[in-house]
Amino acid sequence: MLDRSPAVGTRPPWGELAALLAHRQPADLASEALSLLMAEFGATAASLWYAARPPVGVRQGELSELLTAHLNQWEATVQQRVAAGSWEMDGKEVPSLARQSVAGTGQMAVHSLILDGNRVAGTLGLIYPQDRLPTGGERASLLRFLGLVGQALSLVSDLALTKQRMSQLSLFYQVAQAMASTFDLDRALDDTLELTTAILDANASALIMIDQEGGGLVFEHAHGDGGELRRGQRAALGEGIAGWVAAHGEPAMVNDVQRDPRFNPKVDTWPGSTVRSVVCVPIRIRGRTVGVLEALNKRRESGFDAEDLSLLITTASQAAIAIENNQLYQSLRDEQERIIRAQENVRRQVARNLHDGTVQFLSAISMGIDHLERLLDLRPEEVQDELEDLRNLTYQATQQARLAIFELRPLILETQGLLPALEAYVQQLRDSETFNVHLEAVKPIPQMNSSVAAIVFAIIQEAVNNAKKHAAPEDVWLHLARDGDWLEVRVRDNGTGFDFEAVEQDYDQRGSIGLLNMRERAELIDGHVEIQSAITPPDAGTWVILRVPLPPEGEPAATEEAD
Repeated sequence: MLDRSPAVGTRPPWGELAALLAHRQPADLASEALSLLMAEFGATAASLWYAARPPVGVRQGELSELLTAHLNQWEATVQQRVAAGSWEMDGKEVPSLARQSVAGTGQMAVHSLILDGNRVAGTLGLIYPQDRLPTGGERASLLRFLGLVGQALSLVSDLALTKQRMSQLSLFYQVAQAMASTFDLDRALDDTLELTTAILDANASALIMIDQEGGGLVFEHAHGDGGELRRGQRAALGEGIAGWVAAHGEPAMVNDVQRDPRFNPKVDTWPGSTVRSVVCVPIRIRGRTVGVLEALNKRRESGFDAEDLSLLITTASQAAIAIENNQLYQSLRDEQERIIRAQENVRRQVARNLHDGTVQFLSAISMGIDHLERLLDLRPEEVQDELEDLRNLTYQATQQARLAIFELRPLILETQGLLPALEAYVQQLRDSETFNVHLEAVKPIPQMNSSVAAIVFAIIQEAVNNAKKHAAPEDVWLHLARDGDWLEVRVRDNGTGFDFEAVEQDYDQRGSIGLLNMRERAELIDGHVEIQSAITPPDAGTWVILRVPLPPEGEPAATEEAD
């Protein structure tokens, strides 16, 4: 039995407190505390509510409908005040016992507040026959014991919350490890959803992405019973709770979806389950919403809470990092493929140029030498003319070889810049090609980053080579001018044009990739290429217009050392 002597000058019963602290969960401790209270202080029933996470509600003993209604009303009042904000008592105040007669029962309810320090954290009610209320030393012992129950609940609740957060940190570590250990985004996100469902104690979870091209939402990943049926389903942006989150970029937590006007059965449903509660957060990358992470049906009847929302926001941030890293990785892969494709195209172009130009000249020179040997024996007077022809062929072969080397890597571009490189390139073309080349530059042409200048030069080369190969022009014009914050380059020829729209439609089936090369290279420097051409008249020709952003005036262009 507990010591029922007056509280003043007595030592608190630490043995009972230690027995209560042996319980690791607040609900177990509360149940044991009620059993002790009823046994030691003669109550016929008891009820306890405590604002733990999750809140603890325990009742024991004989409770009629009238007694139950009374306890419900009392506890609801305390819950409202606790939920409204900090309800604290003056440090000098001591919790007292409030007695209320329960009409129609012949019994009395004795209520006391449970404190966590000075903060009111719950309430405890005992039911007594009217002639058995604790008085004197028994009442003092009861108050002392109630204080110990409050301390024990506070300690065990803090311990349980700490363990829960440690478990959550461990799960978040697993999430981070899952995302960092593989470039397989699908696997990483599937693992993340599985962990999210466990962390939030939910029935299911889903990751919904915004279709950046077609618009709307796509259920990319889902976990939980029926999740496979949810994958790939689509919804309109703005429809349902998830659609609202995607459209507004704000989180939403709904614990009674049937009362929420945003709820849409076509969107916010789950195969084989009735959706009761939903928590949704946006997935944002660099300030832009790209998707939604949601969890459905909290297993606990009270539904999702603010901590669940915070945990899901943290998980969504992890998912955003994984998605962005995957996008960057894929971008690097695409860039690598573009570079390899460009290199192969350059090799093929050089091979064609050597075969169609230099190699042909060398073959002609070789045959000319054989012919020269025969002339020496048969018609020596014609040797001088043959030597002159061979000299011309050798000169043309040399010019073709120099042009091929220059196009492969124009060192002047790295040392002197774009305009001097183009002047040298035009001179090479004039010496080796049959068409006329005209360079028009509206000076001053601003200094550019050497890598940007190299890409601009490569696009001009591609445009000139396309004209030479397909248009048979008499003239090619290169025009450069500054247009505000842009450098505009125009390559125009007066050769045979083509139906640009028709070429665009079946371009992927053609062997040539010159147009694709120009566009991809322009995208690398945040520029764009426009192509204009027509079949009629025959000499309508083609325009290739390149626009490249320039650094702000007064800001020096970055440079790179040549290899």
